[in-house]
Amino acid sequence: ASSLQDWVIGFNNIKMIEEVRRSSGTLMKAHWHGEIAVRIIKPDSKMNEIQFLDLFKNQVFRLRKVRHEHLNLYTGVCIESPNLAIVSNWIRGLNLFEMIHIRNDSIPLNTAVQYAAQIAQAMSYLHEKSINHMSLRTTNIFVQNNRIIITDYGLIPLSKCFRITNQPAIIAPRGWLSYLAPEIIRKLDPRNEQTLLQHTPQTDVYAFGTVWYELLFREFPFAKQPPEYIIWRAGNSLKQPLSSVHISKYAKDIINQCWSFVPDDRPDFAMLCKSLSKMPGKRTLVRSPSTPLQYNTRPHIEAQF
Repeated sequence: ASSLQDWVIGFNNIKMIEEVRRSSGTLMKAHWHGEIAVRIIKPDSKMNEIQFLDLFKNQVFRLRKVRHEHLNLYTGVCIESPNLAIVSNWIRGLNLFEMIHIRNDSIPLNTAVQYAAQIAQAMSYLHEKSINHMSLRTTNIFVQNNRIIITDYGLIPLSKCFRITNQPAIIAPRGWLSYLAPEIIRKLDPRNEQTLLQHTPQTDVYAFGTVWYELLFREFPFAKQPPEYIIWRAGNSLKQPLSSVHISKYAKDIINQCWSFVPDDRPDFAMLCKSLSKMPGKRTLVRSPSTPLQYNTRPHIEAQF
């Protein structure tokens, strides 16, 4: 506990500047000996306050020693309830979601492979430390000086990226379902806010498959379909078909392996690093003119917050 105490920052010593809308949950741009990002952690209303504080301390204790060039550094923690927060470096670059889905940037295949390899390297490191990201998606993957920086790793179940309404319905960020492995989707229950999503190294790999898909195609899988359809396909073990585009076997194999419906059949990130290193160096992705991939800015039904 004493070593964690060395990491504690007084909440009142942080000067909040503005809330950042680029992320789900509450993320503040702030100042404390320089620019920082402050992720506000709101205690679970149905959990005992002392229990949640213990959960929070245990989780951040595991995160404090993470050091990797492609993982954003957590630099401190606020543990004065109710002001629970985790502090990290402020990143000036864009995230991949902004680049792909808002700016519609063209990402050459060489660059996509480079980004994917850096993500896989960072995730392999995390898993070696027995830490799952649990929310790997393009909103949490930034590009700063052509270098990938992954944020918000290891924070769920501390910080949910979905909420439940009284309808009942689940309100989640755009594209969120696309990252969820079938074994998680099958357990989603809009009537039960206490449902614990069982995140594993294999569910992180599934999410990576979706990130790789976005890098290649600049859209989400099933981009034109409502969430109910995505859930139905997951329940019936049906993947996004890749037959409508001509894509290199290397790239297609990575997607299909990551999206395997049997978790143990998915590669680990060390294997993915090797697969990506074997990717051809030239542009081999060609979109079929008969079935063009369309850019969709706002799928209906699935809400944003």
